[in-house]
Amino acid sequence: MFVTVCAYRVRAGEEDAVVALHEDWQRRRPGGVAGFLSGELLRSARDQRLFIDIVRFESEEAAESHARDPEQQAWRRRLTNLSEREQDVLACSVEWWWTAPPNWIVQPP
Repeated sequence: MFVTVCAYRVRAGEEDAVVALHEDWQRRRPGGVAGFLSGELLRSARDQRLFIDIVRFESEEAAESHARDPEQQAWRRRLTNLSEREQDVLACSVEWWWTAPPNWIVQPP
């Protein structure tokens, strides 16, 4: 598995537009992207304008192919226009991965 992590701070008032842009990406790619596994958009609890994208691919080649796709490049430019500056991107190979077993359901107090 290969993961890209992007951190960026959006311009004031553009927070909802960033979420909408991600939702639009999902709608435009109903069949998915070759090698795409999952994605998350996180927002900092302390700075509501700070976002982190975590995207998982089957391989580094799949991630690179996706990054070269003209539609993805246009999407990334739209995100950059909402941000204070270019996104910081970290490309990572997964060395260890852990998930909670299904029987670890957290019950509300």
